[in-house]
Amino acid sequence: MKWQVNCAKNGELTLELNDVAIYSKYRPANDANHWIQAVVDPDATHYVLIGLGLGYHLKKLLDLVEDKPITVYYFEEKEYEIFQQNNGDWWKRDNISLALRLDEVKIVSTLQILVPNPWIKAIGVNHPLHNLLEMIRLKQVSYKRASMEMLGNFNANIELGDPSIVKKKSHRIACLVASGPSLNATVHWLKKIQQQVDIFVVGSALKVLEKYNIIPKGVVHADASSENINQFQETKYNGALYYLSTANHLVPKNHQGPRFILMQEGYSYSEKYAKEKQIPLLQTGGSVSTVAFSLIENLGYQQIVLFGQDLGFASNETHVEHSTSNQKAPFLKLRKVVANDGTEINTNAGLLAFLLWYDMKCQETNMRVYNTAAKGAKIKNVNFITEHQLYDLVNLNYY
Repeated sequence: MKWQVNCAKNGELTLELNDVAIYSKYRPANDANHWIQAVVDPDATHYVLIGLGLGYHLKKLLDLVEDKPITVYYFEEKEYEIFQQNNGDWWKRDNISLALRLDEVKIVSTLQILVPNPWIKAIGVNHPLHNLLEMIRLKQVSYKRASMEMLGNFNANIELGDPSIVKKKSHRIACLVASGPSLNATVHWLKKIQQQVDIFVVGSALKVLEKYNIIPKGVVHADASSENINQFQETKYNGALYYLSTANHLVPKNHQGPRFILMQEGYSYSEKYAKEKQIPLLQTGGSVSTVAFSLIENLGYQQIVLFGQDLGFASNETHVEHSTSNQKAPFLKLRKVVANDGTEINTNAGLLAFLLWYDMKCQETNMRVYNTAAKGAKIKNVNFITEHQLYDLVNLNYY
């Protein structure tokens, strides 16, 4: 890594990493202060700050949170040397620790990870931590934008008084249906096996299943905004609706069938409610399909087959035909990942973040996980399954 300490326009020191400015070239300390003040969560009990640098972010964070534990991750020894050379002993306090490895950090639900965006750009896409840090940042940006909307939905959804998860399986195998482009080909497989499996579908793919007269066991709704409530309009579906506590409240309010509310980890209101009611918490990875995956896991299924879980796009289509979310993929900032068939496909930062979640989740789950998307991104510990292998798995004689 290439480190360069420079002098800013106001006379303060500033820093570049790999020719990317970590701080402002005009008012580095002041701008770092504004960023920390804008993003810090006062309800968190422990903070992890990514990047030690010249200490501007750390100094402001310390002012705001006082004696709460702060762990600062630095990327290499050279960074630590630069910090020491340009700072006194003000940071040597019992509640501050420095770490060169993120796996040394104890993860708790009340932890806030602070990731200044310049660090992600500076380390580059080939750095082993790039995708993880980008996933964290994207989730934080999304949460900040929707926080008030989420709280309003939470309060409205709680008022409905719906039960949480009811563990009632009809079959040992569950299918999770997302709306990736591969569903165009595999929806026909799903139609043939629908009597042998329990089908759970995300809202954006519900109308696709209706087109093929496939009746799911449950539909999962997680979006806080009102933009996607059209997923549930003009449908005949009146089966089970599983909705996240912060999902747009108009969907469960208007649903004519059974409803089940889901509480997510990492959201303080849902964690408090779940503790009071003694109901389970679900891990979420920032998408409705990750919510559905955690739901299926919590329901106790032994095996799960993924449909339309592409996490990328081999062509320029982002979703299956007839999906309420289908659009052309923008050819900006695309990245390459390995697909299940060994080729390379395009993906973007958002889908890459979800892929990383699946990579981690599928290595720790007790379920056997299969993916039907030949041109979908390869997920660690997940087996690609062909049409005939699928029929063998569900004991369907269809040859």
